[in-house]
Amino acid sequence: MSSIDSNSIPENKQKSIFIKILAILSIARWYNIFLITISLYTIQIFIYDSPLYYLFHFQGINLHLYVLSIDLIVVGGYLINAFYDFEKDMINQPEKTYFNRLVSKRSCLNIYMICNILGVFFTFFINNNILIFSILLIIALWIYSHKLRKKVLLGEITASLLLISFFLGMAVLNQKFDFTLAVFCTYIFTIDLTRGVVKKMISLKGDLIVGEKSIPIYFGIKNCKYIIFFLMISSMLAILILLPIVFFKLFSYYFVIAFFIISYSIYLLHHAKNKSQYEKINSVYKILIGLAIISIVLY
Repeated sequence: MSSIDSNSIPENKQKSIFIKILAILSIARWYNIFLITISLYTIQIFIYDSPLYYLFHFQGINLHLYVLSIDLIVVGGYLINAFYDFEKDMINQPEKTYFNRLVSKRSCLNIYMICNILGVFFTFFINNNILIFSILLIIALWIYSHKLRKKVLLGEITASLLLISFFLGMAVLNQKFDFTLAVFCTYIFTIDLTRGVVKKMISLKGDLIVGEKSIPIYFGIKNCKYIIFFLMISSMLAILILLPIVFFKLFSYYFVIAFFIISYSIYLLHHAKNKSQYEKINSVYKILIGLAIISIVLY
């Protein structure tokens, strides 16, 4: 009997460690990390015209170190945000939060520190510009988490700017400004910001309970819908600017499709009255962002 018990103890520990690793991956939003990783590599290959073998060549080491650094810093950012959002997430996403709760707050902070230290360490081997960029990014994420995250609208704007900063960092890495990348980042900024505001409409109940002044609470639901509408129109304007640049490339097909998807989203917004309807718009924009990243291979 004792031998069975002694064998089951390490087995249970292994299961516990495995579950905690899954919880950390969930908190760190592994799917977003995966999309960021893919997008950075595709930008290098297709927008900066690097041949595929570049990824396996000695010259590609800087790119790999940059991607690894960004991934680690972003993981740290998600962990510190989850640390402060626990109470609200318990209301808006109770099942997911209970799972994430398997990782203690202390562990979140420790992993956050380790990720940032490693992120800076890897950029040290690239160049001083990227090193400074990574340090500034960590500081910006810290300011966002501690000061700006709960600021009405400013929090969402900052989060979207931080997202496109990962892509604009490619210009720093390559020491070359690309106008198409800049406009593409502007487009990504508008659709990510739109989704951010839509998510505030979804989390309205949780924000009311914890007393957080979110966009729909501060401006009112009607005005919040106008803000979302304005952002959707902004995305369509960004598409109209991009289309002449990429008109003769397969890349243009995505923007034509995206234009109609956003038009459909405006229709959904007009009729949206409850949480499930805003969740539908959020799902549409998730697909839009995912397709945007995949479409880079058509450039």
